[in-house]
Amino acid sequence: MKSPILEFAVAQPSRFEQPIPLAASPRARTLLAALVWLTGVAACRSGDVQDTPPQIVVTTGESGAKPRGIKAGDRKPPLASPPWHIPVGPKLVIVPGQGLGPIRFGAHLDTIERLIGEPCEEKREEAGRTVCRYSAQAIELVLADGGVVEFRAHRLGRLFNPGTGSKVDYGIFNGGFESGVAFGMVPAAVQELLGKPKATRPVEGDNPNHTVEIYEYDGATLEFDRISPESVVLGGVILTAPAKKP
Repeated sequence: MKSPILEFAVAQPSRFEQPIPLAASPRARTLLAALVWLTGVAACRSGDVQDTPPQIVVTTGESGAKPRGIKAGDRKPPLASPPWHIPVGPKLVIVPGQGLGPIRFGAHLDTIERLIGEPCEEKREEAGRTVCRYSAQAIELVLADGGVVEFRAHRLGRLFNPGTGSKVDYGIFNGGFESGVAFGMVPAAVQELLGKPKATRPVEGDNPNHTVEIYEYDGATLEFDRISPESVVLGGVILTAPAKKP
């Protein structure tokens, strides 16, 4: 014979069996979220790889337009007028009395081309000396008796062959002084980092680079160009080989 208490317990569902409204039970919502997360983990085990990567889609913004995949032809050009200059070649630290980066005074032509990574873009004779020039790297190297005796570096925008009608200009010089001086700096900033020059002199009259002033330091000549009516910036650097000791 069943006990009345036992019959009542069987007739009434357990409190764990009674449905709990999800919106009314924060703990239930938490438990449900954890269950969903565990289910996702089980479905994506470590080592599972999707057959195809997810596709990124963009819309054109037109009404009713369908999403499409991004293709190489969809990419827009940079927001700049061509050519799109970027620094190329090895990093060239300007060190007066020594040279540009790994290229030092006395380096031969084959050493220059090996370190730059390509032959001279233009090679010409200038006052009995050989000049090796690169437009993208924005440098010129002057050789006498087979070795470098002078380095010239240029700011972006100086013409590579002024006076010829060519519109090819120098690219971005990949380097600067150890002190932090770089092309595009105003004269006051250059003096703050390099100190007062040994001498300064103005440049009279117009010239292809619009150079208006020159600073002289030990082993280095700095040229400042007027690039706009209000702006004068560092536009050129010339390094000369130290005098040979007798």
